[in-house]
Amino acid sequence: MSEERRVSVDAGDDLEFLREQVEALKQLGQRESVSEGDIYDFSIRWGTALAGRLPRLVHYSSMDRLDRADETAFASLCDDLRALAALIGRFKLAEPELPTAAT
Repeated sequence: MSEERRVSVDAGDDLEFLREQVEALKQLGQRESVSEGDIYDFSIRWGTALAGRLPRLVHYSSMDRLDRADETAFASLCDDLRALAALIGRFKLAEPELPTAAT
């Protein structure tokens, strides 16, 4: 019998896309005035990130399929997403479903 071998997946594109959305949300939050159209446009990209990219990373992480660097980057991303809770609420965006934070 052969030993089951876990192959790491390349999560770079997903992590980059999610980081871009985090930065875009921070920039949106720094603006004094934000139009409904701007919020709507951003919410579409945000929803795409949370409906597709983030769940995939959560799944790969739970299956131990991320390499060490990607796992570290994912943990940092999750911390950043948790820290953005107030902005997420301010713009009434979908809330990310994140793994439980390590204590």
